[in-house]
Amino acid sequence: MAKRQKNKQVTAAFHYLIKSVKNPDDADTPLEIGFSQNEFQRVIDRVSNVTPLDTTDQRVIRRIKIGEDLPFNYHDEVDPGLHFGSYEGAYYGQKYRNNLVGEIDADSLNLRNFHYLITRLRDGKILIGVTYHGQFGDYDGIYSCLSKILAGDHRVASKTLKSISGEIGSGHPISLKLTYRKAQDRVERKPLFGSSGVIAIKNTDFGEEFEERVTSVANQIHGTEAERKRALARIVNQDDMLELDSDDIIGCSAVVREDGRQRTVYFLGENNFSTKFSLAVDVNNDGVADRDQVADEIVRVMREEIRPLLN
Repeated sequence: MAKRQKNKQVTAAFHYLIKSVKNPDDADTPLEIGFSQNEFQRVIDRVSNVTPLDTTDQRVIRRIKIGEDLPFNYHDEVDPGLHFGSYEGAYYGQKYRNNLVGEIDADSLNLRNFHYLITRLRDGKILIGVTYHGQFGDYDGIYSCLSKILAGDHRVASKTLKSISGEIGSGHPISLKLTYRKAQDRVERKPLFGSSGVIAIKNTDFGEEFEERVTSVANQIHGTEAERKRALARIVNQDDMLELDSDDIIGCSAVVREDGRQRTVYFLGENNFSTKFSLAVDVNNDGVADRDQVADEIVRVMREEIRPLLN
C-alpha cells in the first residue's frame, strides 16, 4: 500500500536551457546566450505535433531510446507563449515480472505519461517544468529530445532550479554549516577564523531566533551558484562572522527536522537536483492525475515559486 500511495503524489521540478559557447577571452568560462524566438519555435513545432509514433517500428524505438525523439500526446498554449502538454518517458534496460502479462524483457520499451510546461523568457532562456509521479519522472528524456532540436554551433546546457525556502518547506532548521577557503594571494587583515574552515551553528547555541534567521537566509539565496555565493557573502559579512568574498565560499547547508526525521538542505554544492514542488491534484484509481488540475497547478508553481528565482 505504501508504494501505491507514493505513486499518487504528483510533483513538479523546473530547469532552463541556455546556449553555452566558447569564450574567446577565457577558455575555462563559457559564455551563456539565450535562444532566439525562431529557435524556440522549433521546439514548439515538435511538442505540438501529437501524431502518435509507431512504437512497433524498430527505427522509431531506437530514436526514442537514444534520446532523439519522444512520443508527445497532448499540447495546449495555456497563455500566449506558455505551452503545457504531455509526453511519454521511456523506461527499459532491466527485466522484471508483471503478474498479469508475465516476464517483461529488458530490451522492451515501456512508456509512462508525464506533463511539461515550456516557455521562453525575455533573455532567451527556455524554461521547462516537468512532473514526477511518485518516484517516476523523465526530465532527461525531454531534455535530450529538445537538445537535438536546438542543436547548433553551441552546447545546449541544462540548469537546475532550486528553491531553498521550498526545500525547507514545513521543516524546522536545527543547524547551519558554511565551509570556506580564503585565497592566499590577497592582501587583507588576518581573518578571525583562519584561512579555511567550517562555521557550524546550532539552534541550541543561537537561541529562539535561529529558525527565523535561517529562513531569512534561505529566502535570499537564489539564482546561479555565483549569485548564491554573493548573497551568502553579503549575509556573512553583515553579521560580522568573518570577512569573506563570494569566491571564498565552498558550501553551505542546513539540517532540517520534519515529522521526527532529519534531512539536509543544500544552499550550495553537493546536491544539484531541482526542487520538487507538490501539486494539489486528484489522482484516479489507475494512478492518472487530472490533466486540467495539473495544468493549473504547474502554472501556479511557475509563477509563484520559479519566476522569483530568476529575477
